[in-house]
Amino acid sequence: MVANLLLNAVRYTPDDGTVSVTGGSDPDGAWLAVADTCGGIPEADLPRVFDVAFRGERARTPAEGAGGGLGLAIVRGLVEAHGGRVAVHNTPDGCRFVVHLPSPA
Repeated sequence: MVANLLLNAVRYTPDDGTVSVTGGSDPDGAWLAVADTCGGIPEADLPRVFDVAFRGERARTPAEGAGGGLGLAIVRGLVEAHGGRVAVHNTPDGCRFVVHLPSPA
């Protein structure tokens, strides 16, 4: 999960941009966030980024070395298999993915 989120963040962030990883816990479990300065994801695409084979607009998907649109779908599948949730939202200069996993029973 983490490797895929980091790989995507690095792939889509310009050379002069930044990628950050933060984490913590709350009463319901633990969370991890990966944020970047990729310029954001089109609002219309946000609900679909975790869909199988969805690759977004051409400007965000480089032609060379581009994946098949499976990485974020796999992230969602793994997170949900562990009873968690994953979300994405735009920030002023990029986007932020947040994985939340519940505390063990």
